[in-house]
Amino acid sequence: MKKALVTGGNRGIGLEICRQLENSGFKVIMGTRSLSNLPDDFEHTFKNTIPKELDVTKEDTILNLFNFIKNEFGSLDVLINNAGIGEFYYLTKTSRLKKFRDYLDKKSFMFRIINKSMVGSLRRLKIMKQKTGASTIPIESVKTIMETNFYGAWRTIQVFIPLLAKTKNAQIINVSSGMGELNSLTGIYPGYSLSKASLNALTIMFSNELKEHKIAVNAVCPGWVKTRVGGPNAPRTVEQGAETVVWLAKSASTPSGKFFRDRKEINW
Repeated sequence: MKKALVTGGNRGIGLEICRQLENSGFKVIMGTRSLSNLPDDFEHTFKNTIPKELDVTKEDTILNLFNFIKNEFGSLDVLINNAGIGEFYYLTKTSRLKKFRDYLDKKSFMFRIINKSMVGSLRRLKIMKQKTGASTIPIESVKTIMETNFYGAWRTIQVFIPLLAKTKNAQIINVSSGMGELNSLTGIYPGYSLSKASLNALTIMFSNELKEHKIAVNAVCPGWVKTRVGGPNAPRTVEQGAETVVWLAKSASTPSGKFFRDRKEINW
């Protein structure tokens, strides 16, 4: 039975990836920042999925999970770097504003609970900032996004290479975005776009470096999906967003160093 680790697997696209992989016969390790964040129907829905604490910004949790998988299974077939955050524009300079930001964050789809008029009021009160471009976004905001979306994936890959190298046809799949395509970069959501463009570059680097271990490394754009990051107006379902990732994970022979959307190769 193949074993797959999915980071950020407790909600959104990651949760659906776990569901589809389990239904395809995989043993799934679902990485989540907190075991308290599991869906309410987890035990009813999943029978062959193990939830484990994993925060890709904290190396100790990555190492702890590495030791668990090493001791429990001895190897890993597929690593899916799905954990990621979107671009938020709330001010967090005071503890009160930070608590407000955290409250909204816990409510999942913030745009479902804040209508347009309220957003305008929050921006006028400087509780929420105006949307920014590359010329105005605070660099600290970019660093926060990069820490999860880019450095988090890099840390995780480095740690799990030894377990992936022990299996035949091992794969690393990085969940990226079309917003990271070099020919399409704009000033819109610059931190998020930069994190995904960087993740794409990392995909190419590891694809070349891990050839000797016969580990395929690819990136997938799931499209604009109804998730916490994508928001409720996105046209695609989580099932559609997860489909190409699972297709790659199930492939017996996979190219390396490619970028896919809807099972087709796209340009970097």
